[in-house]
Amino acid sequence: MYKKVLYLSLLLSISPTIMADSFYNKDPIKIKTYHEASSGGVGLVIGGLAGGPLGALIGGSMGVMTGHNQTKTELIAKQNQSIVELENELSLTMDRLSQTMDSNNSSLAKIKVLEQDIQLSQQQHRGESIQFAESYQFDIYFMTNSTNISKHSQQGLLKLSELLQNNDHFYANIEAHSDWRGSNDANCLLARQRLSAVTQHLIEAGSHSDQLLATSYGENANTHQGSWGDELFYDRRVTITLNYFE
Repeated sequence: MYKKVLYLSLLLSISPTIMADSFYNKDPIKIKTYHEASSGGVGLVIGGLAGGPLGALIGGSMGVMTGHNQTKTELIAKQNQSIVELENELSLTMDRLSQTMDSNNSSLAKIKVLEQDIQLSQQQHRGESIQFAESYQFDIYFMTNSTNISKHSQQGLLKLSELLQNNDHFYANIEAHSDWRGSNDANCLLARQRLSAVTQHLIEAGSHSDQLLATSYGENANTHQGSWGDELFYDRRVTITLNYFE
């Protein structure tokens, strides 16, 4: 009987699958780990040699428990290694995130500086535009009873039209005059015709009509009333000034 148990122990020690099935629950095919089966077989051999059949059973049980604990130890070690690797990966990710946040903060600071520069530039441009509008004056002079615009004045109107097209806040204040000679009605009509000639030239050059503020004074606002000299030339004019509106 003792020899049979010993032989059985040796057989089970070299059969991990049989050993694993023998010392656990009687569930349908459930393969145990190599350590549990091997340790159980070794425990059977040692127990059989040391204490007979009873020793073989006790030794086998102890061997299975030892193998099971060894398997759990290795599993815990692998899990700890995985945790360490994940922690390292998380640390690298946090470092990259921190670098990205620093880069974003730096970009936001640069954007803020650029916005401040743009705002300052806009304020300076506004001030310069207002100063330019307040100082601008363009006079167009005419021959007696004429509405013809000279070539020189046409060039000036072309530049003025480009200025108006590029600056929405500029408005041209156009005032037409005539000298005192002739009837008041005739002089008013002549001033309106001169005014129409100038505004039409600006519109044909590309100016927007809503940027043109036209007024005809006839002889009522001339500066050489009653004179017969060459100074009357300066009363036969259209004067253009600029206003700045937002």
